[in-house]
Amino acid sequence: MDLVRVEKLENNILKSEAGQSVVEYVLLLVVVTSLAFTVFNSAAWKKFMGKDSGFFAQMRQKMQYSYRHGLEGFDDTSNFVKHDTYFNPAEGTSRFFLAKEPYPASP
Repeated sequence: MDLVRVEKLENNILKSEAGQSVVEYVLLLVVVTSLAFTVFNSAAWKKFMGKDSGFFAQMRQKMQYSYRHGLEGFDDTSNFVKHDTYFNPAEGTSRFFLAKEPYPASP
């Protein structure tokens, strides 16, 4: 009777090669998951990729400037009198198209 029990245990999936692969993959998953939790919950990661991180603040500032001015840049100190997109004081030009002749007066 003891021999039958030993034979049944040897046929167990955890004692076969396929079972060893399953155990190895489960352990690998546990190690990768624990490393991911360690990295994503670290203070350095939250400082770099957190809600108010410098990375996203710089990205937000560049996107706001590009949306407002149509140019790439960061420093949005212009106002409605001096708007970087509307008038280029160095060249004395504008980026907008105007009519060649003035519009006729309305009746």
